[in-house]
Amino acid sequence: MTVIKNTSPAPAISLTNSLHRTGVQMWQRRTFLNHLTNWSLDNDASPHFHGKISVLPVDAGRGGDLELGKPVTCVLTHTSYTDARQIIVIKLFSSQELTRKFRGVEQLRRDSMEVYGHGTLQQANGIDPSDAAADRKGRYTLVVRCGSGWMSSRDYFNKIYFSRLETRPAARLLQNDSLETRSKALGSVPLDKDSVTIRPLFHPFRLLPAELQDLVLVTAAGLSRSYDLRSDDYDPSGVKIKKQRAAISLSTMLRISKRINENLLPYVYHSTDFHFGLTGFTSFLWQSGPTNRREVRRLTFHFGKLALLHCIRWMAPEPVFELFEPPVATNPRSLQYFWRCQIQDLVKEVELLTLTLNIHNIPPEDLPMIVAIMENSFGSVKRLQFVDYARDGKGAYLKKDDDRLKGLVGGQTWRDMCLGYYRRHRMHSYYFKWELLKGIQEDVQDAMNCDKEFYDEKRSFMS
Repeated sequence: MTVIKNTSPAPAISLTNSLHRTGVQMWQRRTFLNHLTNWSLDNDASPHFHGKISVLPVDAGRGGDLELGKPVTCVLTHTSYTDARQIIVIKLFSSQELTRKFRGVEQLRRDSMEVYGHGTLQQANGIDPSDAAADRKGRYTLVVRCGSGWMSSRDYFNKIYFSRLETRPAARLLQNDSLETRSKALGSVPLDKDSVTIRPLFHPFRLLPAELQDLVLVTAAGLSRSYDLRSDDYDPSGVKIKKQRAAISLSTMLRISKRINENLLPYVYHSTDFHFGLTGFTSFLWQSGPTNRREVRRLTFHFGKLALLHCIRWMAPEPVFELFEPPVATNPRSLQYFWRCQIQDLVKEVELLTLTLNIHNIPPEDLPMIVAIMENSFGSVKRLQFVDYARDGKGAYLKKDDDRLKGLVGGQTWRDMCLGYYRRHRMHSYYFKWELLKGIQEDVQDAMNCDKEFYDEKRSFMS
């Protein structure tokens, strides 16, 4: 009998099915990482362990089904060392998944002869009874394979931490090298997009009254009634700025939760005295937004000896700016005018309770014009005060009868202040536009006569 062989080629693997399978795997991967991230943000965490859990790549072939309640192979990284990675198997349960499994175990427990049912619970699903209590709080629960059983994530991470704890520095260095060598056998370091950070979480903090939580956070952010936003190590006067690094930044504190942001943001803007140098003020107002700009109540400026030049460039009234127009090196040239228009519009929205000016290294004869410009630029200023920061960084507030403030007594007109500015700085090219450098004082007078109503207006200070 003749056997006829089938010589037709084997059916090719459908490209559509392959793409569909890959798409499903990627969707499962993103979903599982989202679940793992939610677990990392609210769990019964180890108070010691710092690290991350990484899901194996799809092509690694060891990830298994990336689903809740099923074993998933991951890479655990202990970030206290240069490179300390190991393969672990985890099970992640959501509150709903844990509820279904725990109810099934309860049924097995009632049908068994065990008094407590602990062995049945472990054999059935690998869940410790204490994990079921987490379900009542709505948390995710993660267990890790340990030997032939399962261990809660808190206990397992504590075990890893204490097993590698070494008091001798020399021994720790050897351990670091050993862990790094073993980790290289696992291949390349997992990508950040495939990893979830593990860190200590302190849940009792959220049990405190909201007022105490806010007080702790404000203290951690270093908000002691003032906040220094100067970016330089030295102010324009040459005084070294003493800064104490806060435990957390202000932006970090305001991103913790929506409730904290809503409660603390108005308080921060109302109660904090913000300190600025020659830079950063425009960015602060712009990033604060229209709502928060109106909440700013206290500002302190440290301009130094170039204070008057800085004020004329950016905050002086239009007639004064057009009269002198001190040059600024910008590319294109029109960028200077854009920045000036921007800060002029922003400061008009700010209504201050207190405006403080550090007069250290400011020429006393420049002070009246600086005060006139500052008071004119803001929406309103209820109180103006002066402080002198000495070389030790400690500030002393000045009284009204201080000799350094005598130029503010009686008031002056814009004409007097502008002529004084021209006479004092006429030899410096960066204080004026080119036309004034070639001219004489009579040219300045003629320019001001075109707007007598403005320049002959008398400005009163120290009110």
